[in-house]
Amino acid sequence: MSKKNKLANILMEDFIKDYKKILYLDPKLKAKNFRNISTDSRKIEKGDIFVALDGENFKGNQFIPDALNKGAEFCISSERNKFPKQIIVDSTLSFIQDLASYIISKNKNLKVFGITGTNGKTSTKEILNKILSLKYNVLSTEGNYNNQIGMPLTILNLEEENEVLILEMGTNSVGEIEKLAEIARPDFATITNIGKGHTEGLLNKENIFKEKSNITKYFSTESTFSFNLDDKFLANFYSKLECEKITFGITSDAEIRACNISSTFSSFDLNYNGTSLPVKIKSPGINNIYNSLASASLGIKAGMELSQIVEAIGGFEGINNRFKITELKKGNIIIDDTYNANPDSMLRAIEMTNKIFPKKRKIAILGSMLELGESSSIEHQSISSQIKANKFDQLYAYGDHSDDYVKNLDLSTVFIRLYDHSEIKKYIDLNSLDNTVILVKGSRGMKMEKIFNFLGL
Repeated sequence: MSKKNKLANILMEDFIKDYKKILYLDPKLKAKNFRNISTDSRKIEKGDIFVALDGENFKGNQFIPDALNKGAEFCISSERNKFPKQIIVDSTLSFIQDLASYIISKNKNLKVFGITGTNGKTSTKEILNKILSLKYNVLSTEGNYNNQIGMPLTILNLEEENEVLILEMGTNSVGEIEKLAEIARPDFATITNIGKGHTEGLLNKENIFKEKSNITKYFSTESTFSFNLDDKFLANFYSKLECEKITFGITSDAEIRACNISSTFSSFDLNYNGTSLPVKIKSPGINNIYNSLASASLGIKAGMELSQIVEAIGGFEGINNRFKITELKKGNIIIDDTYNANPDSMLRAIEMTNKIFPKKRKIAILGSMLELGESSSIEHQSISSQIKANKFDQLYAYGDHSDDYVKNLDLSTVFIRLYDHSEIKKYIDLNSLDNTVILVKGSRGMKMEKIFNFLGL
C-alpha cells in the first residue's frame, strides 16, 4: 500500500498539533512527510520516523544517529540532545500509545476485535482472521505483537481500506489489559480461558481473571462479549455485563457448541441456533476446538454465515510451534509445541498426545515452565503426575526445574535430565524408533525448538 493510505500519515499532523505532551518540536518538520513509523533503528529506511523507545538494557536515544544516517525523516525522543529533526515528548511509549488511540477514535466505521486469555490467543486470532477476511478487509496482530508496544504498532499500520482490526492482547502484570483496552476500545472481545500463566506477576487464577476481564472495561451497551461458558470464572462474570453476549463451549449449554468430537480431536459438529455443520480441523486437539468456537462466536456476531465460518476453520493450518503434528517414517510422530508453556497448556498437550495417539509409545521432552513464582515447584511436580497418568515411557527434562519433573514419577517412566539441548542426540535416534510419538514443549525462554536440530529434523 502507498503511504497515503496509512491513517498514521493522514492523521499525524493533526495529532501533533493538539498533543499536550510535546516538549520541543523542530519547526522545520513536516509531519506528513514520512513512510513508516519504526522503533527499531536497524530496520529504518529512508523517509521513516524513528521512535526512540527505551529497553531494559538500553536507551533509545543512543540509536538516533544511526536512524538519521539511514535517512529517517525525523525522530521522536524523550530527552533533549544535539541532534536535528526531532520531536521531544514526555514519553515515547506514551506517544505511540496515544497516537494509536487517536487513530482508533477517528475511525468510527472500523470494527475492532480484542482477544485475550491464558491460552489460545494467537490461534483464535488467526482463525478469526480467516473467517472475517471472507467478507471484510482485515488487519490483525502480526505474530504475538500483543503487548503495550506491539499492539499500538499494529494500530499504526491501519490503512483507509481496513474495515476490521483484530488485536491480540497479552499481559504478565496488573493493569496491562486495561491499558490495551483503553487504547483499542474493542467493539467485540473474547476471553479464551483463564489458566495458570504468568502467576509470578499475577499471583493466582483469580487475579489472572480480574486482569483479563478488563478487556471489557470500555465497553458500551452495543459492544459484544464472547466467552467460554465451560470456564467457571467466565460463566460467573458474564451476567454482570450490560452488552451483547454470545457463549461457546463443549460441556455446557452454550449457544455455539462443539458436539460429536472425534477420538482424534480432528473433527466435530458445530451447532448454532438449530443448525449443525461438520467441521474438520487440520491442527487437531481440544485446544483448537475451543479456539475455533471462540472465533466462530465472534464471526457470528460480525454477521458471517455459519457455512463461511466452517469453511474458514477448515482452512486453518495451525501455527508453527503450537502442537504442530508431523508424521515421520516407521509410524513415528513429532509434536512441536515449543512456542511457550504454562501448567494448563502443558497438561493439555500431555493429555492430547495420549488421547490422539493412545496406541503409540510416548516420549516427552519438556523444558521448565517460567514466570510461575512461588508455585513453580508444585506446578512442575503436578506435571510429572500427568506424565505418569498418561503413560509416557520416557521423560527428558531441561531447565532449572527439571528435578521437580521427576518427583511423582515411578519406575515405569524413564527420566533423564538434560543439561544442554544437544545431549538429546545421545539418547534418541529416530531411525531406531518405530510407532513412537515425541512431544517437545517448554516455556519460550527454554528454546526447546533447538531439540529438533539435534534429532536431525
